[in-house]
Amino acid sequence: MRIIATINTLILLVALSGGCSKSRDESVNTDLTANSMAPTTGELTETLSGIRHEATPTGNKCTIAGTSTVHDWTMDSKIISGFIEADEKFPESALSDATAAKPKVSVSMPVRSFKSGKSTMDEKMQTSMDSTKFMKIEYRLIELKPKSKPGATGALEFDAVGALTIIGNTVTNTMPVTIEKKGTNIVVIGSAPIKMTDYKMKPPVITLLGIPTMSVGDDLKITFEWQLAKKVK
Repeated sequence: MRIIATINTLILLVALSGGCSKSRDESVNTDLTANSMAPTTGELTETLSGIRHEATPTGNKCTIAGTSTVHDWTMDSKIISGFIEADEKFPESALSDATAAKPKVSVSMPVRSFKSGKSTMDEKMQTSMDSTKFMKIEYRLIELKPKSKPGATGALEFDAVGALTIIGNTVTNTMPVTIEKKGTNIVVIGSAPIKMTDYKMKPPVITLLGIPTMSVGDDLKITFEWQLAKKVK
């Protein structure tokens, strides 16, 4: 009887062991199936942030134009850094989709990259913009307001509402822009009038032998062409 009881006990233990093993296998298989269905890091990034376009190293230009008591003047920079993160159908999608009209856009330009061709003027402007402390002009888009009709193609027109930061002072403005997709690239062109005093900048005065010879006007106009290429993963 004891032998029979021992055999029955062994049979029961073997059965239980097989059941546990099967449960562990099923658990592993379930985990593998779940992991295979989960998005990869790259897929998750693209889902959350959309398609990213980054500024190209060439083809960009920003001009600051102003007036003075002597003559009009301009300063140019060929450096516009930054990116646009938007859906795959941008900018056409922004004409009819309120979410698509709020892409993530960040722009920056080094203050010292702006040159007028006259060293005295450059020095005065850099002093007015406190370029040693505030080294960049920065812009962040808030939203695009479509002017072109839904379904339009080519260079699409928008009013861009954004925050422009100069010498640490941020002012929200609205400026007309065109956004055009060319292949996998995006081209943004726009302009905006601003006042130096709105950003707490003191219009520079150029002197000769201590005598003021030229005063710069408060009104400025910023125009730009920004080229971006689709980021390659």
